[in-house]
Amino acid sequence: MLKKSILIKSIFYRLFSTLITFGITFILTGNLFAAISIGLLDTLVKIFSYSYFDIIWKKITGFDAKPAVIWLTGLSGSGKTTIANELMKRLKEKSFVPVILDGDEIRHAIKLQGFDEDSRKKHNLNVGYIASLFEKQGNIVIVSIISPYDDTRNEIRKMCSNFIEVYVSTDIEICIKRDPKGLYKKAQSGELKDFTGVSAPYYPPKNPEIILDTDALSSAQSASLIIKFLRRI
Repeated sequence: MLKKSILIKSIFYRLFSTLITFGITFILTGNLFAAISIGLLDTLVKIFSYSYFDIIWKKITGFDAKPAVIWLTGLSGSGKTTIANELMKRLKEKSFVPVILDGDEIRHAIKLQGFDEDSRKKHNLNVGYIASLFEKQGNIVIVSIISPYDDTRNEIRKMCSNFIEVYVSTDIEICIKRDPKGLYKKAQSGELKDFTGVSAPYYPPKNPEIILDTDALSSAQSASLIIKFLRRI
């Protein structure tokens, strides 16, 4: 069923376009009756074609998806951000423009410094709340964030209508080998405190919708599995 707002928007858009069609036709023909007739006929045809184009396009592409929050959780270096970017690219190719929220970028933007349990939980809940607001507005939201606490992720699940928990389960040894910023090395030497997986705990999801190990799966394969799940909700 078409949303009322889409239909109203299409009607007003076509009324505006009718004036343009009428003006061009009258200038070219000098015939007032012909200009009015063509303008009205053009409006009737375009109102319905504009309204139904989105439905037709989804039939052509074979892809439709409800608003959802795709929550990528896992250790630093597990591949969350890479998967998020690949997923965003794939969705854009299917004419969906997702909202992408990166936990580290948001932390930097709001100048959040604390990495203790309380600070992490508050940060995760704030990101979850933002994601839920975007979902309510009809968006697919992709969140990339370590989010180490299972109870916090469950709270965020309750905020959302369609919460897809994606556990990026890449082994910590693989994450350490990938570590481009040397964060694990700093954590192991004691230079960084409260670092997840080293000096702070990570509690894996008990019942995630999707489990991805990026040591076995490429980012493209991981994104494909998430899109496959999106088709089913």
